[in-house]
Amino acid sequence: MQTISPVEPFSNLRLSYHFVLASCVFLLGIYIAQDFIKRASSGVKLPGPRGLPLVGNVLQMRNGHARALAQWTKIYGGMFRLTLGDREAVIINTHADVNKTLIQQGAAFQSRPEFKLWHGAFTKALDPDAPTTIGTTKYSEDISKYRRLLTAPTSAAKLPRFNHFAARRYSKLVNLLAESAKSGVAQDLAFHFWVTTIGISADILFGQRFDDDVTRLVADVNVRSFRQRSLATPLHDYIPLVASAEKLALALASPIRFVLRPFGLSTTWLDSIREAEDSAKDLRDAEIGFCTALLKDLHNRLDVGDQTPSQLGDIFRTVEPGTLTPRDELRLATTLAGSGMSGGTTLTWLTALLAAHPEMQEKAFRAIEEIYGGEVPDPMDTDRVEYIKALGLEAGRYFTSIRLGFPRETHEDVTVDGVFIPKGVLVVYNSYQINRDPQRYDFPEELLPERWMDGHYGRTDVKQSKVGVPHMNHGAGRRVCMGVPNVSKMSYGTLVLLLYFFKLERGSLGKAARDAVFPQLRAVGEASLEVHPIDDQVSVCDAQALPLAAGIKLTVRDSKALARWLAEGHRELDQWDRPRLDSE
Repeated sequence: MQTISPVEPFSNLRLSYHFVLASCVFLLGIYIAQDFIKRASSGVKLPGPRGLPLVGNVLQMRNGHARALAQWTKIYGGMFRLTLGDREAVIINTHADVNKTLIQQGAAFQSRPEFKLWHGAFTKALDPDAPTTIGTTKYSEDISKYRRLLTAPTSAAKLPRFNHFAARRYSKLVNLLAESAKSGVAQDLAFHFWVTTIGISADILFGQRFDDDVTRLVADVNVRSFRQRSLATPLHDYIPLVASAEKLALALASPIRFVLRPFGLSTTWLDSIREAEDSAKDLRDAEIGFCTALLKDLHNRLDVGDQTPSQLGDIFRTVEPGTLTPRDELRLATTLAGSGMSGGTTLTWLTALLAAHPEMQEKAFRAIEEIYGGEVPDPMDTDRVEYIKALGLEAGRYFTSIRLGFPRETHEDVTVDGVFIPKGVLVVYNSYQINRDPQRYDFPEELLPERWMDGHYGRTDVKQSKVGVPHMNHGAGRRVCMGVPNVSKMSYGTLVLLLYFFKLERGSLGKAARDAVFPQLRAVGEASLEVHPIDDQVSVCDAQALPLAAGIKLTVRDSKALARWLAEGHRELDQWDRPRLDSE
């Protein structure tokens, strides 16, 4: 009988371990070599910062998009190249370069890239064939079809058809603000603004007035789902080795925990990987759920002859039967359901700043009084008070809540200033930096509504024609956001009522107020009185920059006027019970 040495099994184990380790090192070496070869044969010959093997410039971005890109813009100019893991990216940083690319050669820059978290874990979480939103889908003839369908119902000329929905929301907003004022303590007001802007968007999309529970659900899903798409994060979106390692870790989760736990080593990183995907699935489940239910309800109403104006209803009533599949309809619904998200975010930023600047509030109030002579302003009377319109425009430029826009991808080979950019390259218009382009804006680091008043268009030192988009928070050229007219209208209506009825003052949040912050992730801190666009955001890498919580104490300017308007004054808008159809 052969005797086996007690050392022999461990010796074999060590040999196996060394073999596995050597194999891993060998494969990693091949991967790095391929990485260097790929970079050496890059298709874009633009300057840019040197990156690390495997990860490129990803880690340099994770300390904050805005500041990293601003620093590189000073060094490399209006257009430069980054490597983000296995992806090559062109970054556009000035208005002049936007004009050369997105405007003058719009056809080449009209596609969208795909990201693993958004297009994979989120969009495909429940159904591999589930449609992405129109704004995040690669260019195709279908995209052109969808945008043509949406052109009329989202235009500024058609928005008055939906004023009766907006009137209800503005009444609800002023009631919420009045309750906050009655409390006598500082509260975070973001929920009021998001429920108003997202609520108006959902109401006019489906043609019905939603209750508070549905509106809160739509707002919550859209605020959190926007965090699924960002640049340079999460790492597995850009570095295949990380993606493969995470998949392997999840597949071997049980044995990994079995091995590590006896040694007291943490396995929470395994849970965080799973939680990110589970969260994406939950969000998608909620989004598909309420959009599907609301589409079904809309069709039921249309089938019995309902003529209530709505963006989707107007489309469904005019297209030939069979033109749109259920998948097409779901894509339209998910695209527009949360279109008030950026408007609510910008209002949250702006009001926190206004609360620390009583002089700006008084200037706004005097401007309203000058137009309306002591009467309550009409929130539907969009743009009548120039200072209110200018406040909304300037807040969009200054805070630039959508920091890096919605990324593009080259739809075809293109040459810009002699530089060849092949098809399929990730293109990012750095909206935060473009909105601070000194050639386009004087005093770019200051919030100055006056740059949009009295014939000025971006600069206070010169009057100029209103050519092009005022700022890049909603894009430019082809694939520009179609909801801009609605965002501008909601911003004006909200600000004119808020600043007419109330004075704002910053204050610290008590425990109850902190617990009520929406969404709760914003309660990790409180914004400074300066309300700095970078320092006072929840995360420096979010695609949409959410501001930290801000305590605002409201004081009613004229309690009798407010009480009168809440009781019956809003009905004078003539939009309470019926739509205005004069623009049909």
